[in-house]
Amino acid sequence: MKKLFPFLILVFLFNVTQALAGGTVKGLVTDKKTGEPLTGATVTLENENTHRKISLSVGLDGSFIFKNVAAGKYEIEVRYISYHKAEEHFTVNDYATVNLKLSLNAKANDLNEVSVKSRSSRESEQSAKTAEQRAPQLINAVSARTIEVSPDITIANVTQRVSGVSVERSNNGEAQYAIIRGMPQRYQYTLVNGVKIPSPDNKNRYVPLDIFPADIVDRLEVSKSLIPSMEGDAIGGGINLVLKDAPEDFTVRANIGTGYAANLFNEDFSKFSRSGVANVSPRVANGNNYTATMANFPNSPFHYSKVNAPLATIGGVTVGGRTADKKLGALVGFSYQNTYRRTNSTFFSTSVSQVTSEPQVTDIQSRVYDIQQQRIGLISKFDYRINPAHKLTLDADFINLNQNTFRFRSDTSLDLGRTGIGTGRVTQQYRSDRMIQKVYNFNLHGDHRVSDLFAMNWSAVYSKATANEPDRAELNLTTGRNRQGDGSVVQAPTLFDVNNAQNRTFAKNTDEDKSGFLNLIFSPKLFDTPVELSAGGMYRDKDRHSDYDQYAIRPAANNTSQPFTGNIDNNTFEVFSVQGTPSDPLNYDFSEKIASGYGQFKFTAGRLFAIGGVRYEHTDQSWVSSAPVNVEGKTGSIKYYDILPSVSLKYTLATNQYLRASYYSAISRPNFYELIPHTTGDPDADYAERGNPFLKRTSAENFDLRYEFFPKGLDQLLVGVFYKSIKNPVEYALIKLTGQSDLAFQPFNFGNANNYGFEFDVTKYFKNFGFRANYTYTDSKITTSKVQNYRDANGLLTNRSVDQTRPLQGQSKHIGNLSFLYKAPKPGVDAQVSLVYTGPRINTVSPFLDNDVWQKGFVTLDVSAEKRIVKGLYGYVKATNLLNTPFELEIRRPYPSTGVVVEKQVVGENTFVRRDSYRQYLIAGLRYKL
Repeated sequence: MKKLFPFLILVFLFNVTQALAGGTVKGLVTDKKTGEPLTGATVTLENENTHRKISLSVGLDGSFIFKNVAAGKYEIEVRYISYHKAEEHFTVNDYATVNLKLSLNAKANDLNEVSVKSRSSRESEQSAKTAEQRAPQLINAVSARTIEVSPDITIANVTQRVSGVSVERSNNGEAQYAIIRGMPQRYQYTLVNGVKIPSPDNKNRYVPLDIFPADIVDRLEVSKSLIPSMEGDAIGGGINLVLKDAPEDFTVRANIGTGYAANLFNEDFSKFSRSGVANVSPRVANGNNYTATMANFPNSPFHYSKVNAPLATIGGVTVGGRTADKKLGALVGFSYQNTYRRTNSTFFSTSVSQVTSEPQVTDIQSRVYDIQQQRIGLISKFDYRINPAHKLTLDADFINLNQNTFRFRSDTSLDLGRTGIGTGRVTQQYRSDRMIQKVYNFNLHGDHRVSDLFAMNWSAVYSKATANEPDRAELNLTTGRNRQGDGSVVQAPTLFDVNNAQNRTFAKNTDEDKSGFLNLIFSPKLFDTPVELSAGGMYRDKDRHSDYDQYAIRPAANNTSQPFTGNIDNNTFEVFSVQGTPSDPLNYDFSEKIASGYGQFKFTAGRLFAIGGVRYEHTDQSWVSSAPVNVEGKTGSIKYYDILPSVSLKYTLATNQYLRASYYSAISRPNFYELIPHTTGDPDADYAERGNPFLKRTSAENFDLRYEFFPKGLDQLLVGVFYKSIKNPVEYALIKLTGQSDLAFQPFNFGNANNYGFEFDVTKYFKNFGFRANYTYTDSKITTSKVQNYRDANGLLTNRSVDQTRPLQGQSKHIGNLSFLYKAPKPGVDAQVSLVYTGPRINTVSPFLDNDVWQKGFVTLDVSAEKRIVKGLYGYVKATNLLNTPFELEIRRPYPSTGVVVEKQVVGENTFVRRDSYRQYLIAGLRYKL
């Protein structure tokens, strides 16, 4: 045994030595022209003596490595689709490392005298990175491929992955609007292929981003600075949807999937009928003198049915290519999503103590939303290359979002009839609502190279957005729980509200744009430096039309106390407001004409790139509403002009390092809805809303500085600071309506504000693994007057005005994203885990000191994965909100000991206002790529 042990040691050491013998071959595969890594390229290593071959796929960073390669002579070959192969011969020695850098040339096709080179797909991550590097202004870009393998199915959700961007969510928990660097959606615009589109939103000029399916774009770009050739009403920045373009080769892509909401597996989803419901109000259909009857209001919206665990339908197909001569290109894409979601919500109505200004709660609402969304995206693009100098392009797009919402609300008064927990007057409301939003966009564009010195491009654009809410039906009931003399609690019968048993609301608006663009470009040499001088203009004629009618329906006069037993067909009603609301201010016509012109220079001198100039915009607005003649702001007319200078500089520190600096002046125009002198309620708002015809436009001076480092492959580091000086920012405040005790939201210009911050964005890959992280710190300050209630020395109740400094509404001090990535090209695996953090922010500005309503900070966790099944066919899964992150509001002031004893309110802790819960959402499907 003693002799055997040393022998075994020798055998072990020999085997280890043999295993360690041989060399290592590693390297990097890139595009020869761009230097971008060719992720997924196939590398084959062949021994020239034994002809033994080993193959592997290039990693995320373009790298590959062969270990324990026997000594000898070898040939290495690299292949990648649409590229010429690359070969190299070399010798491997024991214990030595061979480092290779292999660059591939893209293949080319001839078109007359023009060489149309195969290029990196606009959908690729490389393309998005290149767009960031080459853009004249500060942008962040997200590629179609990144979106495809992300957990997101709408553009709104994609934006939260971008540095400096947080989102505002709708009542179904899905992202709806983007907030860029703490600047809410009113301070930005949405572009489709670089052109602004109108909004179907009935209140806002900005477009709800949840209307767009995520699979219709080649790339999403978030601009954080402006140049003179861009429209100037984007203080926060712009979001540009670069839609899919005709590929060089025939391409077919398709996907189909399904999904479900976790909270609907144990609870039934409520649906309602739309049978017999009119598309417009009786007044709009028949004239202002028409007298409506119950025949105009079928009971079908109150006919409910239950569906257990409804499954989503998600699908899409894209087909595109070019003719044999490559002159004509065409692409058509279709996307469809039908999803079901539920939200459970608790909300406290609040008031303020007249003695101490402490928050008080007056009633508690329990709400349930069941929301079905049907989303359609139909895009088409055609281009014709007349010759190398002239090209015509036509975009024709249709976007549609239909949303059916059932809501049940139970509102328990904490004042009336309350004798303890579990008692009090209760009002209930059933609501059935269908919203149909559509966007049509047609853009004819021409690019023309007149000579070596002169070029021009132009666009003729027609866009139309519509929103129709036909017959939002609300059923209003009263009941309660009353404590008896013996201490027992008795449920009161459920009766119809005598004055307002039903509300039937019809709201419809159209927003139509006719726009023309012309840009002239002169490219001479000045002092031996190529310079581009451009000038151009834009004219847009916008018309918005809004119809609004509300009908109050009461129990029949001969039976006002009839109970509701669950079947509305057993009850009788009569129309009270038989002619609708023809004098409501939300019946209006709004016209906006914008004329603009700009002059712009662009040049590169040594290491310095510069672009700048000035933009002029003239705004002419007018409106006529149906408000009574004595209402201030019934009609209005506003004219003004703005001169908006800007300059952007990029200095090349090294071949892969840049320093950018920019300045631009920008504005933000008030929303049309805000200027109309209405006092009505958004059905999903916590309070009524009121217009303000005296709102002014907001203006701002904006400064940016950013360092960019692109070490290799897709790795990058972006670090920047920004500052915004804002004049007349618009924010919503709670006001008390004249002669009433009710509160309402109203927009105001709140003096001046400053917004500044710091952000960084880093991406790093380690062969098959990688991570993306970004963080933004934003701080803003605005000082406004607040009301403080108190009791004076004589014991009398009074108040005083106190200045208070706070952040801008909607701005989070800290936001961040962290994604862990895994990609294995050979088995076709792509997976990621994504975390998003959004810090606390003001949701509602209160007129009272220390009573602003804050949204609590939150973290969301999403995952997604894709796996190749066979060539061209992939399976995928997406899961969102895995942490069941709620939407929560609070007043950052302790709940007083004198407050009503009620659930969720804890004395000494911040006053609870609202909590919405959504649960997880899961999707699985198949994706085909030809």
